Amino acid sequence: MNKQEIRSVLAELYRITGFRVSLHGANYEEIAAYPDTLLPFCKYVQAIASEREECARCDRTACERALNERSTQIYKCRFGLIEAVSPLYSFGTLTGFLMMGQVASCEEDAKRCDELLKRLCDSGQSEGLAAEIPVVDENMVRSYVKIMTICASYLTLSNSVIGTKPTVGELAKKYIGENIDKKLVIGDICEELKCSKSTLLTSFKRQYGITVNSYITELRLDTAVRLLCESDLNISEIARETGFSDQSYFSKVFSAKYGISPGRYRLNSLSGVIKS
Repeated sequence: MNKQEIRSVLAELYRITGFRVSLHGANYEEIAAYPDTLLPFCKYVQAIASEREECARCDRTACERALNERSTQIYKCRFGLIEAVSPLYSFGTLTGFLMMGQVASCEEDAKRCDELLKRLCDSGQSEGLAAEIPVVDENMVRSYVKIMTICASYLTLSNSVIGTKPTVGELAKKYIGENIDKKLVIGDICEELKCSKSTLLTSFKRQYGITVNSYITELRLDTAVRLLCESDLNISEIARETGFSDQSYFSKVFSAKYGISPGRYRLNSLSGVIKS
């Protein structure tokens, strides 16, 4: 689905709900929206740098909650306007967020935005100025958000929004490399990457042709070999630096692969029998 097709989906959502609907990348940047422009109230508020930062912080918090709970979140902005956000995925990898909002649930909230808008503007500019906040009954809001959630599910299941972020496999490989000296558990890696166990295992094996646990062991041993040849660390220290639980287990795994103990490997390397 290209950007024009996505924009047509956003336009249909807007016509049904009256909410401004926007597609955001995994780093929260807006990619497409309908209507293109913000409501006058939001436009004037976000023209103030400090207010714009606060609005962005509020949206990021909601996106993070939606990501952690893997579900649509309904929330109110700092000015009482109703917003909603759903996370989007492509082949198990977060690609962005579908958001809609900038409506009030009652006339009082809309009028409050009108009054605030006039205070934000110079008196000479406030004549005839209106926040133009749509008012939507809370029951209808929930119904509209269900429609948005269905749309987000469609975009996810059809893998229509392809992200530019690294794949789950690439992110896992990077995380393992940065934490090779620590205890690495599949569940912890999944929690760090915000993905399911099946997504991690399948994506990693498909991309690298090796299981996650096998890769961890291979990287630990490769790192150990480098330290044996290039450092003055003793065997116990190397076991610790490469994330093995103890020296005995390290020696057992090392010997199973190389046919000799880590100490003998080091001696052979120093004597030139093994080229580092």
